[in-house]
Amino acid sequence: MKIAAFAEEGKAPQIPGPLIRIPQGTEIHVSFRNLLPATAMIHGMHAHPGDPKDVVQVAPGESRELKFLAGKPGTYQYFASAGGPMNRGRPFREDSQLHGAFIVDPTGTVASDRIFVIGIWRSELAAALSKDMAVINGKSWPYTERLNYEAGQEARWRWINASDLNHPMHMHGSYYRVASAGDGERDQIFSPEDQPMVVTHLIPPGSTITTSWDPVPGRWIFHCHVLAHVAPSRTMASALSPDPEVIHQHGTNHMAGLVLGITVAGARPKMAANGRVRKLRLLVRDRPAANGLPAGFSYQLQEARRLTPSIVTMPGPPLVLERGRHVEIKVVNQLREPTAVHWHGMELESYYDGVAGWGMRGRDLTPTIEPGHSFCARFTPPRAGTFIYHTHLDDEAQLAGGLYGPLIVVDPGAKFNPDDEPIIVISGWGGPRSTFHNTPVSLLVNGSPQPPVLHWKKGKLYRIRLINITPSIIGKLSLSGPGGPVRWRARAKDGADLPATQSISQNADLVISPGETYDFEYEPQAPGQLTLYFSAVAVIADVTQRIEIE
Repeated sequence: MKIAAFAEEGKAPQIPGPLIRIPQGTEIHVSFRNLLPATAMIHGMHAHPGDPKDVVQVAPGESRELKFLAGKPGTYQYFASAGGPMNRGRPFREDSQLHGAFIVDPTGTVASDRIFVIGIWRSELAAALSKDMAVINGKSWPYTERLNYEAGQEARWRWINASDLNHPMHMHGSYYRVASAGDGERDQIFSPEDQPMVVTHLIPPGSTITTSWDPVPGRWIFHCHVLAHVAPSRTMASALSPDPEVIHQHGTNHMAGLVLGITVAGARPKMAANGRVRKLRLLVRDRPAANGLPAGFSYQLQEARRLTPSIVTMPGPPLVLERGRHVEIKVVNQLREPTAVHWHGMELESYYDGVAGWGMRGRDLTPTIEPGHSFCARFTPPRAGTFIYHTHLDDEAQLAGGLYGPLIVVDPGAKFNPDDEPIIVISGWGGPRSTFHNTPVSLLVNGSPQPPVLHWKKGKLYRIRLINITPSIIGKLSLSGPGGPVRWRARAKDGADLPATQSISQNADLVISPGETYDFEYEPQAPGQLTLYFSAVAVIADVTQRIEIE
């Protein structure tokens, strides 16, 4: 694959480009020599905060020299385009890897963090046709760097999205904090009380974040939740093939692209539990065609002799657990292909996390669940909130086919009432590289492209639980009445209660990415009609949920 790259003089080209890391107040002297056949347009090579319009042009065969002060401490980046097509101001073809990290440290500090740069090579501008190949620091899973930590050792990461696409980055098994966020030219550093605690966080094109994480014993992955950026079919061989086949590899190679593997040494503290162990069976089954959608897959929940729902529907049934009560969920695979279940947002042992071939207990690796076999997941939910359970194997076919459902954890003794706490699961159907590729991309609310009208009551306080488990769609969501967006109060993100500084009244509109959940409170003040509207950012797709206030 022919790719343009930066090289420090006298050294080999590298992806990402040479790291620029200096203390605040440093004067930088840099020279560029362009060996490419097109003019290089170099961005970000100036004092920060900077002006994105401050661009240096270097014609083929020419050289340019620059001198400037580093600027304020923060996480920044530089990049160049060299004649290739652009999207959102970024190159995405042969010059897509011309980028690098630009870090300014406070004077007198010692670097104790890691830097990760996300890059994407794309064959087409249209997402439905593109054969994206995604890398972290120039490498794709399973060749990305393996990270090793000790329990209790704080991990600080800087993430730079040098690509033209969105990346919701998801941590398995625990939360991480976002300490700063920037656009490549500016970096906003948050006070400790304002740092979001997340399981999944969106890094838009060209932006940066600085994170902190308290490593939890076990083997975990940190990955993009856009399936197109982690699918096993997104390899260089597939990218260069005129008609690549979907690769069905399992074990550690059932993914590719934006994935990091993390091993944390130490013993995981035993979670305090109360009450009797609850035992459930989660049946993974074929689902017949219904509601205008082709046949696919879904889940049924069995407790004692009760089967929920009575027939297989999409999404899977709400799995309602109790904080602090131990649960054993026996996943029974009744499909004709292997599967695995990930308990998204749960803080649990990595062996039960659902990443086949990676999670570990002693010397035992988390297995794939073969057809006709089962696997018992054991954990104790430590907090109440809104989470997700979904497949974590052959996701482009199985997730698009319906293997997902809401996971709700309530406080001890509390009862979950779906009438008071409506669950809104946004999902997608069809798309490229799935076994359902002949079906156009469509969006669903609670498994339907045209969901039935919801009936709410004036003066009643509702806790709205929002879940985006689309395969790849970042979208704008709003709840509006005749006068525009209503006001609601943010209560939780990714299952974790928000601090008082973030639990505020705001307009009911937000961007929600795959793998994110939100809880909002809303009290209708008058009878009438509301519309919950979700519109995809990068493709032409939307879905509407009507609500009648009585």
